[in-house]
Amino acid sequence: MFEQFLMAWTLAAGVQADLHLDTPTQLHRQDVAMDAASGLEAGVAQLRAGGTNLAVEVLWPPRNTDHLAHTKHLMDLVEREVNALDLLILVRTPTEARAAAEADRIGVAVSLEGGHGLGTGDWLAELEALHDRGLGLLGLTWSFSNRFAGSSGDAGAGLTDEGRALVDWARAHGVVLDVSHASRQTTLEVCTDSPVPVIASHSDAHGLNAVARNLTDDEIRCIAASGGVIGLNFHAPFVGGTRDVARVADHAQHLAAVGGKGVVALGSDFDGMITSTAGLEDASKLPALWEELAARGWSSDDIAGARGENFLRAWQAVLDGAG
Repeated sequence: MFEQFLMAWTLAAGVQADLHLDTPTQLHRQDVAMDAASGLEAGVAQLRAGGTNLAVEVLWPPRNTDHLAHTKHLMDLVEREVNALDLLILVRTPTEARAAAEADRIGVAVSLEGGHGLGTGDWLAELEALHDRGLGLLGLTWSFSNRFAGSSGDAGAGLTDEGRALVDWARAHGVVLDVSHASRQTTLEVCTDSPVPVIASHSDAHGLNAVARNLTDDEIRCIAASGGVIGLNFHAPFVGGTRDVARVADHAQHLAAVGGKGVVALGSDFDGMITSTAGLEDASKLPALWEELAARGWSSDDIAGARGENFLRAWQAVLDGAG
């Protein structure tokens, strides 16, 4: 009975942050809103049911598009939803995210997935404009290398000169750097001796499933040493093995064994056209993961960390290091 009470309290309290939601892509593809009755894995109904109250909404320009135009279009869609739905509120800091949760609202933070989304021209001007509109996280690459950094998708190299300038700008302005999709070299260059935390928003452990998108133990240690976090990804080919809740918990255990429990976070990749992991088909099912971790001996503090506190700590440190 006590364990059930403790779990119920854990799920009801605090901030639950999902660091990678591709819902803006589905708003575009399906021409729906975030309160649509069907079609979304992380619409407001699913987020509410599963306890997520900090949603990092991702601007992802597909390969065969006008990357900059598509990035701006997705930003427009995010702003439309925030303006249309009282439940949603744009947040730029952990303090604002906590206030949203306490007000029983869903905080929306914005991330760009891939520097290619800044276009081929003056990337600094475009980044500054997006930052002014609320962009708070920046993924250096997607599945192909770009003018800033190498990608894991094509076994790219490390940072370019423009990439180093981009990293410096992000750190100076309190933008969280995200190395999911980055090449091994890029990841290690960005997080080694980083003055602020670095995250991998939606990546699993290479030690459990040796695919290029998963993080090696060296990368896990490097991100952990920076004070950063790694969001567990639910795409079944990355999860591997039994492709179920227990296997995702295995990845959490591996991340914790290598980098400490403070490195574990949530980055589902919902609405990203993923192959579902059994038992985690949409955002309403997230309590199953916390229950599995509790059954493995994770404390309420450990689970609160993975749900959101670890990320909020890292995010605040990035903001504190700005300027």
